[in-house]
Amino acid sequence: MVGIGGGIFLAPLLHLTNWNTPKKIAATASVFILVNSIAGLIGQYSNPDFNIDWQLTSILLITVFIGGQIGSRLSATILKPMQLKKATAILIAFVSIRILVKHLFT
Repeated sequence: MVGIGGGIFLAPLLHLTNWNTPKKIAATASVFILVNSIAGLIGQYSNPDFNIDWQLTSILLITVFIGGQIGSRLSATILKPMQLKKATAILIAFVSIRILVKHLFT
């Protein structure tokens, strides 16, 4: 509906319902995003015109791996639960503003 997978909306909903600790919520949202992304790739692959830019894909895979490692280590050792909530809120605000700008000015 809004052009993103929906994982960005899952974490705040889980926070609002006090589902579990922020670390477990972040992990759950990450798994949801992974499964959603794999489903999207399968859908794209079924398109006969689908073509992969391997250079860009390689760069993105390396970047995501490095970012995941940094995020995992930060959340396990440095960040407190409230800081994780604030980081999630900032990310959601950024994505929301980006979606609004995209739809209002294009």
